[in-house]
Amino acid sequence: MLTEKSDVYSFGILIMEIITGRSPVDFTRPQGEVHLVEWLKAMVGNRKAEEVIDPKLPVMPASKALKRVLLVALRCVDPDATKRPKMGHVIHMLEADDLLFRDERQITKEPSDLHSGDRQTNHNATKL
Repeated sequence: MLTEKSDVYSFGILIMEIITGRSPVDFTRPQGEVHLVEWLKAMVGNRKAEEVIDPKLPVMPASKALKRVLLVALRCVDPDATKRPKMGHVIHMLEADDLLFRDERQITKEPSDLHSGDRQTNHNATKL
């Protein structure tokens, strides 16, 4: 039966697939790695989040961003559907992370590197 909670679960799986480059079930993997969700839970639980990243990703995510996205994905695939967040909450959790990184990029820019249009954009982003 398709519900919002099943859509949230699917979104969590999608996030995991993108980050790891793995399929949800892969019988060619060793015993503890066949099921993506269980393997990822174990890796995150053992503080090995950086080891799950697909080496083919063009840009490696920052450690803090990676951990947040993985934790959001794991919340989405909670076996108890009533404990899964609503999709709006998932988006909010991911957007909050995006705002932090926009601010970090602003801090690292030198004022001399900014063009007049960039100053307005950064001023508006700071208001958020």
